[in-house]
Amino acid sequence: MVDYIVFFGLISVGLVFYILALKLEKDYSVICDLDRQKCESPIELRLYDALSLNGYYVKSQVPCGKYRIDLALPTYKIAIECDGKAYHSTPEQKAHDRRKNAYLRKNGWKVMRFSGRMIHRDLAKVLEKIKSEI
Repeated sequence: MVDYIVFFGLISVGLVFYILALKLEKDYSVICDLDRQKCESPIELRLYDALSLNGYYVKSQVPCGKYRIDLALPTYKIAIECDGKAYHSTPEQKAHDRRKNAYLRKNGWKVMRFSGRMIHRDLAKVLEKIKSEI
């Protein structure tokens, strides 16, 4: 009888540790994804997650001279800009975006811009455009 109690006790303890290890591993991976934490908007985060889930190596807020790239696929030298309407609709901001595009292209990046609306409403099409650029 004691043998059964010890046997099932050890199995129970092992099962508890296994479940805890799975939970810690899941939480740890989210905590350690520092590039994901650098995303500055919901649209950047949504696109970052989609690209990561599709197997791409994604960096967030990549410095390039006096500019920062929202999301980058450094393996392919692709700069992805996520344009929210509130920050990219004025004439001044559009001029800034054109200067930024020119600078990034001059430094060897392929620049792709997507509106927040497109990222939220048609993420599959955004991913397809990115894939076709590769």
